Amino acid sequence: MGPYLAADARLSHDPFMLPDMDRAVARLRRATETREPVAVFGDFDADGVTGTALLVEALRELDCPVTSYLPDREKEGHGMNPGAIAALDARGVKLVITVDCGVSSREEVALAASRGIDTIVTDHHSPPPRLPEAAAVVDPNLHGSRYPFDGLTGVGLAFKLVEALWSEIGRPRPEHLLDLVALGTVADVGRLGGENRYFVRRGLETINRSPRPGLEALIARSRLEPGKIDVEALAFKLIPRVNASGRLGDPSVSLQVLTAASREEAEPLADEIEKQNDRRRRLAREAVADALGQVQALGAVPPLIVVRKEGWHPGILGLIAARMVDTFARPSIAVSVGPEASRASARSVPNFDIEHALRLNEGLLDRFGGHPQAAGFTVATPRLAELEERLLVTASEETDGARPAPGLKFDCEISPALLTEPTMSFLDSLRPFGHGNPEPVFLTRRAKVVEARRVGQDGAHLRLRTLHGGRAWTAIAFNRGDAPIVPGDRVDLVYNARVNEWNGARSVEMVVLDLR
Repeated sequence: MGPYLAADARLSHDPFMLPDMDRAVARLRRATETREPVAVFGDFDADGVTGTALLVEALRELDCPVTSYLPDREKEGHGMNPGAIAALDARGVKLVITVDCGVSSREEVALAASRGIDTIVTDHHSPPPRLPEAAAVVDPNLHGSRYPFDGLTGVGLAFKLVEALWSEIGRPRPEHLLDLVALGTVADVGRLGGENRYFVRRGLETINRSPRPGLEALIARSRLEPGKIDVEALAFKLIPRVNASGRLGDPSVSLQVLTAASREEAEPLADEIEKQNDRRRRLAREAVADALGQVQALGAVPPLIVVRKEGWHPGILGLIAARMVDTFARPSIAVSVGPEASRASARSVPNFDIEHALRLNEGLLDRFGGHPQAAGFTVATPRLAELEERLLVTASEETDGARPAPGLKFDCEISPALLTEPTMSFLDSLRPFGHGNPEPVFLTRRAKVVEARRVGQDGAHLRLRTLHGGRAWTAIAFNRGDAPIVPGDRVDLVYNARVNEWNGARSVEMVVLDLR
């Protein structure tokens, strides 16, 4: 079997091809051998939290005295800051390793150095023109990087650092840590091709075979079936919970649950996360309704959407912006307006690089960072109107004021009779599906409806039984309970094909994406 279908270590690359990896390993090895106090400084989102957990566990296995620091989203924001450096200095830390941040922290790295603290930066964000003067800057996006895969996330880079260190000291590749890499890679919407495919496939196998105590506790609260966790379960059930504490409270709660040594230790932490997740859903639901009303009040939808309100919790701004993009297919910014400074999260569409647009207006911003499709920034509130005007002009020029045409692409038109056991087995070998490796989408025309009924809470979903090619097929259309479909109709169905298991019987089910 080829490396793509096998999704094995053949998709991986030599970690020493990454910029500065040799310097990073030399400095970290010295710290582990002389037992210097080391701190892992991560971001508060799931990518940073999982990468921090991974490095903490790996260094503990080497009996290295290691601590961690995750900044408070509301009080400190993204990235290193002087207060954090002072706190780590007070702990006696001599080496800081960043995860998912640091490449833009030139002043903070210099401050740490003035206090006798070295820094190893591991980051996958776009670098600024001038890099921090760190012991090492490991970022695949640096100019001249020879690394063959450009899709590594923060946790993926943390894994590569451990892989490189362990190879130097004669240890095998630390595949037992890939469950954390899978979680963080999916959370950061990492492209599920190349090396990420290997990370996520092997990580899911670990989660399903022998989940760590903290994940086991979160799986139970998510009402997921143990042993059947896939990318969708990570994205919609587990990752929102891992993110919840960092969005609304203390991100170290998620770090503690991921590194818990026993179920007894994990249970109260998982309970706290569940409370925060419930609160996050309530706040997001209320804020999204408010934001939708703001856009609808505009009449015509502008090329770039900005919604704002005093008091919106910074932890839900990304959720608000993402919902605006999903609804209106326009780059969107959600702003929590403060009396002096305002904080914002931005999400974008494929034809508009929001990080580049912010960089063009760097002079107006206090802080910013991100990716082409997702970014965040802080701006002085009196400058907010000018920034919005400039970004609106940039979006209008670069997108011609047009949003992407709505539509749904399918891979091929088939008769469901082709969805045999061997075919479904082959489709399963293409997993994990996600960003960069989408699940195959099929079209079947003129299936005859023999049964149509509303199911789920308040009849939100539509379950169909159809005839095509002389055989009966079942289909489920989520959130389409109001579709005017009755027995006797002929329908065209666009769908993913899944194997449904019930009472020991296996059958193919269509998960409908659209119908007419």
